Amino acid sequence: METKDYYKILGIDKKASADDIKKAYRKLARKYHPDVNPNDKTAENKFKELQEAYDILKDEKKRKEYDDLGSNYFNYKNGGGGSASQGQNQYYYSGNMGGGQQNYNFNAGGGEFNFEDIFSDLFNRSSKQRGPQTGQDIQAKLNISVQESVSGIEKIIDFNNEKIKVKIPAGIANGGKIRIQGKGSAGINGGKNGDLYIEIGVMSDNVFERKGNDIYVTKKIKLTEAVLGAKVEVPTIDGKIMLTVPPGTQNGAKFRIPKKGAPDIKGKIYGDEIVNIQVELPSNISDNAKKYFNELAKEGY
Repeated sequence: METKDYYKILGIDKKASADDIKKAYRKLARKYHPDVNPNDKTAENKFKELQEAYDILKDEKKRKEYDDLGSNYFNYKNGGGGSASQGQNQYYYSGNMGGGQQNYNFNAGGGEFNFEDIFSDLFNRSSKQRGPQTGQDIQAKLNISVQESVSGIEKIIDFNNEKIKVKIPAGIANGGKIRIQGKGSAGINGGKNGDLYIEIGVMSDNVFERKGNDIYVTKKIKLTEAVLGAKVEVPTIDGKIMLTVPPGTQNGAKFRIPKKGAPDIKGKIYGDEIVNIQVELPSNISDNAKKYFNELAKEGY
């Protein structure tokens, strides 16, 4: 398992203050930024490594975990210990100063660090060019629930010390983008502002999972219900409904409920809900029940 010394990457002592960490990151980020080192893969990789180190050490909780766990931190991190609800909005620098479009990930964290500070030297240098220039586009990622993706919702996000209302349309899929004009970086020499692009992440929970326009749920049923058949209650986005499970239903069987999925972005075509059946076997059975199972075994079941 790969381990990294984040303190060494930033060139700081383990007792460094939050301000020391920030200063070290800004200094190195300016040095290794790809716009300063075009077509330099080594500098690009170093820049990404700096981002990773800063993301951990700037966060008090993450830093404590890293300090406490040492090399085991990477086993912990790669073990899938997080959940969708723990995700934070992420902001990306998106620019074409060097002639090509580039995106780099910045965790918003507590919002204490304005990433535009890192690139002030680059922007100042760019402003010396003749004529007005359009500001840089900025990309952000916003996570929503499956239910919110189906019904649509309005969210208020804090971005660059401004509260921005984001209207998310019903039916938006994972990876869909919303454009907010003029909310990117400021224009240069009288140029217009760039735009803010928000990429939507549709996050599964312990009930619903979305794939395309179809919604997936898992329903656990008893062994007797699987063998004899039953009517069982299943959740949908609109509320609970009754599903008929026929006799002899196998574990892993799937049932399709038409038009109980998500609409397309135009609201004209609806997906389906797919119910995955999990048959629960009894862990403790009575002596009387064992007799019945023994009889079934004799008959070849």
